[in-house]
Amino acid sequence: MERPSLTTLCASLCACMGVQAPEHAEAANEKFVADITGGKTVDKIVMYNPDAVGTWIVEKYAEKFVPVRDAAPYELQMRTVFPPKTPVCFASMYTGAQPAVHGIQRYVKPVVKLDSLFDALIRQGKKPAIVAVKNSSLDKIFREREGMDYYITPYDKEAVDKGIELIDGKEYDFILIYNQEYDDSIHFTHPTSRRARRALDHYAQSFKRIAEAVEASGERTLLGYAPDHGVHREWYLLGNHGKDIPKDMEISHFYHVYN
Repeated sequence: MERPSLTTLCASLCACMGVQAPEHAEAANEKFVADITGGKTVDKIVMYNPDAVGTWIVEKYAEKFVPVRDAAPYELQMRTVFPPKTPVCFASMYTGAQPAVHGIQRYVKPVVKLDSLFDALIRQGKKPAIVAVKNSSLDKIFREREGMDYYITPYDKEAVDKGIELIDGKEYDFILIYNQEYDDSIHFTHPTSRRARRALDHYAQSFKRIAEAVEASGERTLLGYAPDHGVHREWYLLGNHGKDIPKDMEISHFYHVYN
């Protein structure tokens, strides 16, 4: 069965909140929206964006994803956009557009001018926030949105701590929390190294903490574990991504609606 494109996610998230999708977003995945919401829109969304986790890693290390599946049991398998590079993929995830449309087609981090999910939320009177590691793609590419807040942290743990603080504060309708340890680790080692496996554990532990905060908030919230692309091991042994191969292109997201 052919996987839906990552570009369908933006409109799908908008549909879950009852918000009109951005101008250039590809059509929503109606089955996902119906399955996950049961026909009742959500009040808030919290997206945990762990960098570089492909479907093959989810399958290879299934035991490491038990906390993820416990917190968000609905698995949505997708095919990311090409080239599978972080700013390219996140630009497509949150505009719903192909790289040729949103303009990022290689590893660069310009501000995306195309209409985005964040712009759509702001037009509807919603308040979004991005929590990201300093100098990461998600620190850079969705800047310059009036009515949106940005919280930039030294590294992953601080991003998770801040994200949980925002969830507890109940001020925001859409919170994006970005982590990058696994992507960092595979570039220094390889996708199945001890360091990389430890990073996967940290992702799972962080997601569990976020899920507990969402549940405790008492608000009807869609929670997502949503990576951007996968990874592979190069002939020179280090991990990398950027090829049109299943290890890089096939990703698995996990979702659940709380309360």
